[in-house]
Amino acid sequence: MARDERVGKPAYAAVSTRITGIQLAGARLREIAVVRIDERGAVVDEWSAVLHPDGAWIALADVAATLRERLSQMAIVTHNGRLGIEVLRSELSHLGWELPTLAQLTIIDASYHYLPGLVHRRLSDCCTAAGVPFEGGQPNSGPLNEARAVAGLLARFVQSASGLPDLPELLQVTLRAWVYPWPEGPTRTPEPPRPWPGRRGPSVLTTLAGQPLADAIAAVADVRTNGYLSLVAETLQDGRLTPQTSSGLAEAEPLYRLTPDAAADIRKKFFDALVQQAIEADRYHLEARQELWRVADTLGCARESVIEPIVEATPVEFPKLVDESGTKKPTDGRRSSSPAQMRAWAIANGFDVEGYIRLPWSIVRAFEEAHAEPVDRTVRQTVLEEPSASERATRNESRSALGPDQRPIPMPAPRANPRPSGTPDPDEGVPQLDFDRLETPPIGNPLV
Repeated sequence: MARDERVGKPAYAAVSTRITGIQLAGARLREIAVVRIDERGAVVDEWSAVLHPDGAWIALADVAATLRERLSQMAIVTHNGRLGIEVLRSELSHLGWELPTLAQLTIIDASYHYLPGLVHRRLSDCCTAAGVPFEGGQPNSGPLNEARAVAGLLARFVQSASGLPDLPELLQVTLRAWVYPWPEGPTRTPEPPRPWPGRRGPSVLTTLAGQPLADAIAAVADVRTNGYLSLVAETLQDGRLTPQTSSGLAEAEPLYRLTPDAAADIRKKFFDALVQQAIEADRYHLEARQELWRVADTLGCARESVIEPIVEATPVEFPKLVDESGTKKPTDGRRSSSPAQMRAWAIANGFDVEGYIRLPWSIVRAFEEAHAEPVDRTVRQTVLEEPSASERATRNESRSALGPDQRPIPMPAPRANPRPSGTPDPDEGVPQLDFDRLETPPIGNPLV
């Protein structure tokens, strides 16, 4: 796009990138878009390219001079693209370019000054709050649309459209960029070509992706850690951050001015917020728990951080069905509980609860048994009269006559006729069955 002569000289370069991975040693730059604006916020020009070394797309070596023309002595502004800019530096260094210190600013950091009331600070959230049009929407928008949105937000900031005083960093970043121009060309021999990475892996997150990630970031992040957690959430969702590539987080921590301990602490708080959201939404069935375990492995958190909060959050006690001695534990006699509490109890006791389907009766019955009041069946309440000596002798004689393998069949005592005298018998005149003449039905063909 040709430069508009009615605007001033470019001072800021709004940049959006697409990279293949989170590990700097093997990540490659796939796409890049640059929209430059002047000090008053007017758009000067824009440019974009899709990069690939095999000739099907443009190779980075073919556009390196163009990148120098558009980025040298420019204040580079991204939404949260510190990692992408570092991958660009690594790619150009591989081609023999010795780049100076790059003066950078992120919209996430500046939004705490210009948009202080935001809960979520994704690019779409910032654009909505500032009234900047954003075509496409995340996560399917292209780099050029994102660069235009970043340029629109930057224009609002430099114009002080919100009425707030200028952010000092926004003015100083242009001075720092002007001091360090890029070299005219490569100063070293390019290194051997690197292999292009294959297709990225599947996302670690599926059922917990999207809005829950933004909610977890908003619950624990501040101006120092929001950018880092946004990178973690974005790469978790798009498949770049997995348990196999999690070591790349250590390379990204210095880009966000975080020590290893501070980064581990904020990842733990972020993960705890995800678990708490799952509990509040009743989304901790087997599939969600397995997903949370994968996230725990990726972020370096203990898997116990998943089940323990579920047990602590429910008001229902969690007695095991049996204790160490093999007998049932005494319970507190609670009987009525919600399905969510029953599901939490089942998970804590090792049952597999799938999806959001209705709880099977076996789990409900086990829950009720575990929480039922214990019943003492060792003592019979009725008292029987002791038989006399003559009755005991008679019973012993009858048993010996029958033999060791036979026992007398107890017959019920004849029932007294409660009908008063003079009342007609209701069975009089009714034909009676001769039971001695009835045939016994064969086995396997029972009477219905």
